[in-house]
Amino acid sequence: MKTDPDKLQTETLVADLHCDTVLQMKRGYDFSRKNENYHIDIPRLKMGGVDLQAFACCICVELPEGRRFEMADSMLDCLIENISANPDSIAVCRTASEADDIISSGRIAAFLAIENGMAIENKLENIEYFHNKGVRYMTLTHTRSLKWCNSSADNADNPIGLNEFGREVVREMNRVGMIVDVSHISNASFYDVIETSKQPVIASHSCAYAVTPHNRNLTDKQIKALAANGGVVGINFCTDFLSATYSKKARSVYEKYLPDLENLDRHYSDEMSETEYQKRFAFLEPFLRDIDAAVADVMPSSKTVVDHIDHIVNLVGPDYVALGSDFDGIFITPSDLGDCSKMPNITRELVRRGYDDADIKKILGGNFMRVFREVCE
Repeated sequence: MKTDPDKLQTETLVADLHCDTVLQMKRGYDFSRKNENYHIDIPRLKMGGVDLQAFACCICVELPEGRRFEMADSMLDCLIENISANPDSIAVCRTASEADDIISSGRIAAFLAIENGMAIENKLENIEYFHNKGVRYMTLTHTRSLKWCNSSADNADNPIGLNEFGREVVREMNRVGMIVDVSHISNASFYDVIETSKQPVIASHSCAYAVTPHNRNLTDKQIKALAANGGVVGINFCTDFLSATYSKKARSVYEKYLPDLENLDRHYSDEMSETEYQKRFAFLEPFLRDIDAAVADVMPSSKTVVDHIDHIVNLVGPDYVALGSDFDGIFITPSDLGDCSKMPNITRELVRRGYDDADIKKILGGNFMRVFREVCE
């Protein structure tokens, strides 16, 4: 009897390892209501069958030293406040057992995360502070290298990875029970994390380099090392990470809008109202229209996402891959994954390709829950 993908989606714990919706909340976005300006809200999480959503508090690389901890703390306060305002629909999970209980009650489990180790302001004690506040993974850096961890964006092939303080960060995260996230970090930093960590790590929102060569994606060697560590890769929905053909065709449009795109880090600022944000990013409407016209025939889709899943499964098996959409942190989404309500399209494609129910359940959420349980219980 052929699997019904929609029934399977409903019966399966579905986890998304990464979104940036907190950035919108800081400007007053009410995620309890459907809002198609963005990718994630409670109604559409329910429509998409998403049971666990990781909310990352992303610290802008432009933020000056001395304000980074404060910003992360205020973003967490904002996130927790928004979750607490909707107790019948969503609740913070600090352990996998708590997540199971929340999901069993018919609510969404909210997983708190920090994106960019700048947040700790070079103080190990801040790791425990954030852990006590509910944070259960931290991405070590973002699009700019730190003194203790190199970024793939500006130092991908630097042979120097973590310094001793960076290794102490990993050890402290292991000690308190916080998952180490290796998305965004350089190759050398990645292998230093693997060598240092005594617990499984994740790449919360990355793809396979062998499918799409991009500094944000993991090579086969890295994927094998991460699998040996017991970790997981959350496949990112960013179109540039998913398809080199798309990137090549879109390049001329990117160049046309380069002055605006170069200022995208302003997207990560909370120093503006929602009205100002919409005004400042008004260029996105013509930009997206031009992208659609230029790449309509090669736009990535759920099939492209599953191409990356296929590659990882063929390389190391079905136990080390998950989903990490990067919703609300990306401006262009795959054609049939325009927001979180469309997540069942991935399940449909996995079924179409002949994945069995057990492996689909691992990919949609089981693999991440294994790591969550091992590191954070």
